[in-house]
Amino acid sequence: MFVSDYFELDYELEAKGVFDSIIDKDSHYFINLVRLKKAQTPEFRYAYQRINDYFTGIATLLNVAEKKDRSDKFYREALRKFDFSELNGINLGFPESLYGAGFGRGLRSQVINDTYDIVKAGSTQPEIFQLVGLFEENVGPDRLSDMIATIIQPDIISYTKRILTELEITPQSCPQYTFDADLVLNPYKGNCPILLLPVEILHELPIAQSWDDIDRVVSENESIRREINDTVGKEWSKWASGAKKAYIKNHIFKNPERCARVIEGYRGTDVGPIDFSSALEYLIAAIWRKIQKSGFSFAVSAGPHSDSFSVSCIIMDTFKDWVENNRGWDVIQSSDSKKREKIVQRLVHLAAKSHIESNGLDISFEPDEGRGPVDFKVSRGADKTIVEIKLSTNQQYLHGYERQILEYGKAENTQSFIYVFIDLGNPGRLKTIQQKQEENIALGKNVPHLVVIDSRPKDSASKTAP
Repeated sequence: MFVSDYFELDYELEAKGVFDSIIDKDSHYFINLVRLKKAQTPEFRYAYQRINDYFTGIATLLNVAEKKDRSDKFYREALRKFDFSELNGINLGFPESLYGAGFGRGLRSQVINDTYDIVKAGSTQPEIFQLVGLFEENVGPDRLSDMIATIIQPDIISYTKRILTELEITPQSCPQYTFDADLVLNPYKGNCPILLLPVEILHELPIAQSWDDIDRVVSENESIRREINDTVGKEWSKWASGAKKAYIKNHIFKNPERCARVIEGYRGTDVGPIDFSSALEYLIAAIWRKIQKSGFSFAVSAGPHSDSFSVSCIIMDTFKDWVENNRGWDVIQSSDSKKREKIVQRLVHLAAKSHIESNGLDISFEPDEGRGPVDFKVSRGADKTIVEIKLSTNQQYLHGYERQILEYGKAENTQSFIYVFIDLGNPGRLKTIQQKQEENIALGKNVPHLVVIDSRPKDSASKTAP
């Protein structure tokens, strides 16, 4: 459920530069400090300074504290200020549960304990807290995003209220929603407020769900990488993740000169705009939403007593119609080539749902019965049909047809299978697989039902008209 769906909007959010978040599931993006520093949205122009002022206050408290103990009032106050739970309404990050994680008591103590040592060693720059994921275990960009969001929460609320007012979503005009202080409550997440963010301050989360992959983090931070190369060299590759983080903490952040160089390099870091193709699930959901808004429907019932093969054929025929006759080919062709096949598989899975539900069947996406995961399986008890989808650009397209799907059939104990070949403009491969199909049928071999979908770019009707 996108924010735009919930508010029954078309593309108004996109036009305003507002991130159209999914309100019943977190999206794998986060608030990026470097992007925030350059924000042009009025409510966020001073947000970066707000964050640095907040962390400067904590660093000052740690600098005047006489010991690392709660009995010291300054240390205790620094610990109190470093208290960041997840701001649920923004729906970002990799949640460990429906409501995410944030900073727990133990992690707060760990961070303040270590930053106390860093500050006492002579480094008081507020950016140390922005880079805490480099030297602390269990601190990734999702938790950092929660930390940032908590500090700039007043700005987020002001921005949300302005956008809602501009969209005329108010308690007076929209009584169908539940409001609290002019903010709409999210019924999918415990009635927390739905909070909006501008696209310009967001960025992609790394592929890993934490920063335990410290090598990749270091490779993305030129100043850190340079310091490590100068001090450790080749030994670095032999160390475990925890040892690497400990080294960064003890030998870089606790060394004022090295820490200053790292901070200076970080201050000069630049990050480009968000790439919405990076998070596969969000991308697929956005594509599916556009399909639904286009008016095309995949809901064609085969009848309540149809077998799994008949229903699977109808699913693929309907998907073929969308690709070939409703510009689905454009969606496929414009997708990231590395994710294109996975996107097609997920879209077929979504398209299948209405058929499956209306015919009393079950569908399993990438079930693995011992020979690797087939793309999906449609079944009702012992009645099973497996479907394998390959793009013509896949080097394994012929292996998938000749061996892979047959092995899946053995694993599932079924001879009902469909092989879907998505032609992206590889005429040689299309000819090869069609010839193989004809030869195998002539020889009386057990072959999969072959479905060819033409996903080559097509001219518009105006260009092809006589």
